[in-house]
Amino acid sequence: MAYVYRHIRLDKNEPFYIGIGSDKNHYRSREKTRRNNLWKKIVAKTDYEIEILIDDISYDFAKIKEIEFISLYGRIVDNTGTLSNLTLGGIVTGKQ
Repeated sequence: MAYVYRHIRLDKNEPFYIGIGSDKNHYRSREKTRRNNLWKKIVAKTDYEIEILIDDISYDFAKIKEIEFISLYGRIVDNTGTLSNLTLGGIVTGKQ
C-alpha cells in the first residue's frame, strides 16, 4: 500500500513538494536525504509541515494522484507554480 504527501513551507503557508511513499510509518515523507537541491534550499530558509493527503492506496493509484497534485500546484523549474519537484510525477524510483 502507498500514500501521497505534501510538504508545506510555513513562511508562505504553501505547498512546495508532493511525493509518494510505500512504507508503513510514512518514513519517506519525513526523510531529508535523497531530496533535490531546490527542496534543500527551501528547507534551509523555513520550517515546514508534512501532510498525508491520501493513505492506504495502491502504488499505481498513488502515482496517478502524485501527477495530478503536481499539475495542480505547478513546479518552480518550469515557472508554473510553487513545487520543488523536478519531474511531473509518477516516476518509479526503486519500487516496481
